[in-house]
Amino acid sequence: MWYQCKQRVMFMAQSVDIFQRSKLLTLAFELNIDKWDTMNETVKAAISSGWQSIKYLNEEGTGVNPEIKQIPNDCGGIYVFLLKPDKIPQLHRYIMYIGRARRASNFSLRQRCAQYINDSRPKVADMMSCWGKELYLFYLPIKDSDDFIDQVERELIRVIIPPCNSNIPDHYILPEEKMF
Repeated sequence: MWYQCKQRVMFMAQSVDIFQRSKLLTLAFELNIDKWDTMNETVKAAISSGWQSIKYLNEEGTGVNPEIKQIPNDCGGIYVFLLKPDKIPQLHRYIMYIGRARRASNFSLRQRCAQYINDSRPKVADMMSCWGKELYLFYLPIKDSDDFIDQVERELIRVIIPPCNSNIPDHYILPEEKMF
Protein backbone atom coordinates (compact mmCIF):
# COMPACT_ATOMS: atom_id res chain seq x y z
CA MET A 1 0.00 0.00 0.00
CA TRP A 2 2.75 2.46 0.92
CA TYR A 3 4.57 1.67 -2.34
CA GLN A 4 1.42 2.33 -4.41
CA CYS A 5 0.88 5.63 -2.61
CA LYS A 6 4.50 6.65 -3.26
CA GLN A 7 4.11 5.74 -6.95
CA ARG A 8 0.94 7.83 -7.18
CA VAL A 9 2.68 10.81 -5.60
CA MET A 10 5.63 10.45 -8.01
CA PHE A 11 3.25 10.21 -10.97
CA MET A 12 1.34 13.29 -9.80
CA ALA A 13 4.60 15.24 -9.39
CA GLN A 14 5.66 14.27 -12.91
CA SER A 15 2.23 15.25 -14.24
CA VAL A 16 2.48 18.64 -12.57
CA ASP A 17 5.95 19.14 -14.05
CA ILE A 18 4.69 18.18 -17.50
CA PHE A 19 1.71 20.55 -17.25
CA GLN A 20 3.92 23.38 -15.97
CA ARG A 21 6.33 22.83 -18.88
CA SER A 22 3.44 22.72 -21.34
CA LYS A 23 2.05 25.95 -19.92
CA LEU A 24 5.46 27.62 -20.15
CA LEU A 25 5.82 26.57 -23.80
CA THR A 26 2.36 27.81 -24.81
CA LEU A 27 1.98 31.27 -26.31
CA ALA A 28 -1.07 33.00 -27.71
CA PHE A 29 -0.54 34.52 -31.13
CA GLU A 30 -3.12 37.12 -32.04
CA LEU A 31 -3.44 37.30 -35.81
CA ASN A 32 -5.51 40.45 -36.18
CA ILE A 33 -6.11 40.74 -39.91
CA ASP A 34 -8.07 43.96 -39.31
CA LYS A 35 -4.80 45.72 -38.44
CA TRP A 36 -2.57 44.34 -41.19
CA ASP A 37 -3.84 46.70 -43.86
CA THR A 38 -3.72 49.72 -41.57
CA MET A 39 0.07 50.05 -41.38
CA ASN A 40 1.36 53.57 -41.86
CA GLU A 41 2.73 53.95 -45.41
CA THR A 42 5.87 55.82 -44.28
CA VAL A 43 6.69 53.02 -41.86
CA LYS A 44 5.92 50.40 -44.49
CA ALA A 45 8.41 52.04 -46.86
CA ALA A 46 11.08 52.33 -44.14
CA ILE A 47 10.93 48.64 -43.24
CA SER A 48 10.74 47.30 -46.79
CA SER A 49 14.50 46.67 -47.02
CA GLY A 50 17.75 46.81 -45.12
CA TRP A 51 17.07 44.03 -42.60
CA GLN A 52 19.95 41.83 -41.53
CA SER A 53 20.07 38.93 -39.10
CA ILE A 54 22.21 36.85 -36.81
CA LYS A 55 21.52 33.85 -34.63
CA TYR A 56 21.14 35.47 -31.22
CA LEU A 57 22.92 33.04 -28.91
CA ASN A 58 26.25 31.30 -29.39
CA GLU A 59 26.31 27.61 -30.33
CA GLU A 60 26.30 26.51 -26.68
CA GLY A 61 23.39 28.81 -25.86
CA THR A 62 25.35 30.32 -22.99
CA GLY A 63 26.05 33.79 -24.32
CA VAL A 64 25.39 36.26 -27.09
CA ASN A 65 26.65 35.20 -30.50
CA PRO A 66 29.97 36.94 -31.33
CA GLU A 67 28.38 37.96 -34.64
CA ILE A 68 26.57 40.66 -32.67
CA LYS A 69 29.60 42.80 -33.52
CA GLN A 70 28.12 43.06 -37.03
CA ILE A 71 25.25 45.17 -35.67
CA PRO A 72 25.96 48.89 -36.01
CA ASN A 73 27.20 50.65 -32.91
CA ASP A 74 26.65 54.19 -34.24
CA CYS A 75 22.88 54.37 -34.72
CA GLY A 76 19.56 53.30 -33.36
CA GLY A 77 16.99 51.13 -35.04
CA ILE A 78 14.48 48.33 -34.80
CA TYR A 79 15.06 44.70 -33.90
CA VAL A 80 12.89 41.62 -34.03
CA PHE A 81 13.41 38.35 -32.20
CA LEU A 82 12.28 35.61 -34.52
CA LEU A 83 11.89 31.99 -33.47
CA LYS A 84 13.13 29.93 -36.36
CA PRO A 85 13.05 26.20 -35.64
CA ASP A 86 12.93 25.55 -39.41
CA LYS A 87 11.36 22.10 -39.10
CA ILE A 88 9.81 22.99 -42.44
CA PRO A 89 12.82 24.84 -43.92
CA GLN A 90 12.26 28.52 -44.69
CA LEU A 91 8.63 28.34 -43.49
CA HIS A 92 8.57 27.53 -39.77
CA ARG A 93 8.96 30.95 -38.09
CA TYR A 94 7.34 33.08 -35.38
CA ILE A 95 7.85 36.77 -34.59
CA MET A 96 8.28 36.75 -30.81
CA TYR A 97 9.29 40.28 -29.85
CA ILE A 98 9.82 43.69 -31.46
CA GLY A 99 11.91 46.45 -29.90
CA ARG A 100 13.83 49.61 -30.64
CA ALA A 101 17.08 51.32 -29.75
CA ARG A 102 16.95 55.09 -29.39
CA ARG A 103 20.10 57.16 -29.64
CA ALA A 104 18.86 59.75 -27.11
CA SER A 105 19.04 57.14 -24.36
CA ASN A 106 22.74 56.62 -25.21
CA PHE A 107 22.13 53.17 -26.65
CA SER A 108 23.32 51.96 -29.97
CA LEU A 109 21.44 49.24 -31.78
CA ARG A 110 24.20 46.76 -30.85
CA GLN A 111 24.24 47.70 -27.16
CA ARG A 112 20.48 47.39 -26.83
CA CYS A 113 20.32 44.03 -28.57
CA ALA A 114 23.15 42.60 -26.46
CA GLN A 115 21.24 43.34 -23.24
CA TYR A 116 18.44 40.88 -23.91
CA ILE A 117 20.38 37.88 -22.68
CA ASN A 118 20.03 39.28 -19.14
CA ASP A 119 16.53 40.76 -19.46
CA SER A 120 14.40 39.97 -16.40
CA ARG A 121 10.97 40.91 -17.77
CA PRO A 122 8.96 37.68 -17.48
CA LYS A 123 7.92 37.29 -21.12
CA VAL A 124 11.38 38.15 -22.44
CA ALA A 125 13.15 35.96 -19.86
CA ASP A 126 10.85 33.05 -20.75
CA MET A 127 11.50 33.65 -24.46
CA MET A 128 15.26 33.44 -23.84
CA SER A 129 15.13 30.41 -21.54
CA CYS A 130 12.64 28.37 -23.57
CA TRP A 131 13.62 29.12 -27.14
CA GLY A 132 16.98 30.94 -26.96
CA LYS A 133 18.90 28.43 -29.04
CA GLU A 134 16.41 28.88 -31.89
CA LEU A 135 16.12 32.69 -31.69
CA TYR A 136 17.37 34.88 -34.48
CA LEU A 137 17.77 38.61 -34.21
CA PHE A 138 16.68 40.60 -37.24
CA TYR A 139 17.70 44.24 -37.11
CA LEU A 140 17.13 47.36 -39.15
CA PRO A 141 19.52 50.27 -38.55
CA ILE A 142 17.71 53.62 -38.66
CA LYS A 143 19.64 56.87 -38.77
CA ASP A 144 16.49 59.03 -38.58
CA SER A 145 15.27 60.70 -35.40
CA ASP A 146 14.34 58.84 -32.25
CA ASP A 147 10.76 59.99 -32.83
CA PHE A 148 10.73 58.10 -36.12
CA ILE A 149 12.28 55.01 -34.49
CA ASP A 150 9.53 55.17 -31.85
CA GLN A 151 6.89 55.45 -34.59
CA VAL A 152 8.25 52.42 -36.46
CA GLU A 153 8.39 50.28 -33.32
CA ARG A 154 4.91 51.31 -32.23
CA GLU A 155 3.43 50.63 -35.64
CA LEU A 156 5.06 47.19 -35.99
CA ILE A 157 3.95 46.11 -32.52
CA ARG A 158 0.44 47.48 -33.11
CA VAL A 159 0.01 45.58 -36.37
CA ILE A 160 1.89 42.33 -35.62
CA ILE A 161 1.08 41.93 -31.88
CA PRO A 162 4.11 39.81 -30.90
CA PRO A 163 3.38 37.48 -27.97
CA CYS A 164 6.42 38.50 -25.89
CA ASN A 165 5.74 42.24 -26.05
CA SER A 166 3.75 43.39 -23.03
CA ASN A 167 2.57 46.80 -24.25
CA ILE A 168 0.51 46.62 -27.41
CA PRO A 169 -0.54 50.07 -28.74
CA ASP A 170 -4.23 50.41 -29.57
CA HIS A 171 -4.72 46.76 -28.66
CA TYR A 172 -8.46 46.92 -28.14
CA ILE A 173 -9.49 49.49 -30.73
CA LEU A 174 -11.91 47.92 -33.17
CA PRO A 175 -11.66 48.53 -36.90
CA GLU A 176 -13.74 51.39 -38.25
CA GLU A 177 -16.70 49.64 -39.75
CA LYS A 178 -20.32 49.25 -38.81
CA MET A 179 -20.99 46.31 -36.55
CA PHE A 180 -24.73 46.16 -37.30
